Amino acid sequence: MDVVSTSVPSFLERYVDPVPIRSRSAYNVVAARRADDGGRCTVVLPGASANPRRIGEALAEVERTHALLDHPRIPKVAFRGEAQGTPFLELACDAVVDGQDVVRAMADSTQKIPYGAADGFIVGLRTAMQAAHAQRDPRTGGPICLGRISTGNVLFNAEGRFFLVGFGRNFPVEKDDGTSDGTLTPYQAPELAMQGSASPMGDYVALVLFMRSLMPYVDISDAVGRIVRGELQPSDAELVDCLRWVEQRVLGELPALRASMEEAIEVADRIRACVGAVPEPEAFEAHVAALIGRGGARTGAELMLTLGQDAAWVAGSDGERRRLGRAQRRILLALVEKQKAGSGEPLTMWELLEAGWPGERPSFEVGANRVYVALTRLRHFGLREVIERFEDGYRLAPKAMVRVVD
Repeated sequence: MDVVSTSVPSFLERYVDPVPIRSRSAYNVVAARRADDGGRCTVVLPGASANPRRIGEALAEVERTHALLDHPRIPKVAFRGEAQGTPFLELACDAVVDGQDVVRAMADSTQKIPYGAADGFIVGLRTAMQAAHAQRDPRTGGPICLGRISTGNVLFNAEGRFFLVGFGRNFPVEKDDGTSDGTLTPYQAPELAMQGSASPMGDYVALVLFMRSLMPYVDISDAVGRIVRGELQPSDAELVDCLRWVEQRVLGELPALRASMEEAIEVADRIRACVGAVPEPEAFEAHVAALIGRGGARTGAELMLTLGQDAAWVAGSDGERRRLGRAQRRILLALVEKQKAGSGEPLTMWELLEAGWPGERPSFEVGANRVYVALTRLRHFGLREVIERFEDGYRLAPKAMVRVVD
């Protein structure tokens, strides 16, 4: 797709209901809806400290490279342009969070991810990488590689479906000059730290390291868990050999001597056979959908609440912004501050009345009705699962994620 060289409508005219997914000094990733047709999309913009010219060049390279790739987990660039001097890029995916938020929800959840579901996630990312590796970049003549992978490289929609982004220019982990910004931990093959080149097997090494970072949240099979703990049994011989092979021939080997991708996948399949696991990407997506509180049953692990400055507006589970009245703003901010305190105790009706209407002393019936009406309206604004009711008051769900957006 060609760059839009003429002026286009400002960002807030082209898109509505923008909600940040990840804000960094170089790049902002935003969930939004297109104003013309209401379709959900993901927009990449310069961060607060970014050089717009550099960002524009990087986004052009993302567009060029993603256009060469054809895989359902690698979103196309639907539009790229510039509005009032600000370059931006629209990805054709309906993301609502990135992997950083999902991992935080995993850490807060009491429910671990089933082994097959977690394996399905990694296999899904690996097959997307392989699709990129199969394409030759006409500028370099080599395969298209990601190089580094972080939780920011994986975007999730409301149903838990995941997407891999960052080919061409790895904007989830880079500054505007292409160096690593350190905000998110990138996983990479050792040679990249020594200015080596990205490669398909280097991507595989990065993926294995990324996978291991998620192991605390996975219900590891009994056999693998025992072996890692050093509790070996005679029946574990083949599985031990496979795990050692990965260490010696993939992770610990010199780049020029590493095993091939085909060999690594064959050994991974042998490990699955030993533990009786089958990759289940759909199960992983359902697990994530529950974690982020959308698209199905909720685990209570994490719910979403986005506020404008001073709670001028709120966006709940549906992502739509609603402006708040003065009393609603004060009540919601009081609930947020109470949640930050970490006690888990609700605010009583009288405390909420004082927060919403400071200094006023209405009768019990009038005061209770004011609070009830304000909270009912807030809960209708997509906060039904975020605001919890108790006999003696209300509180925000202890594990609800609260974002404040400028």
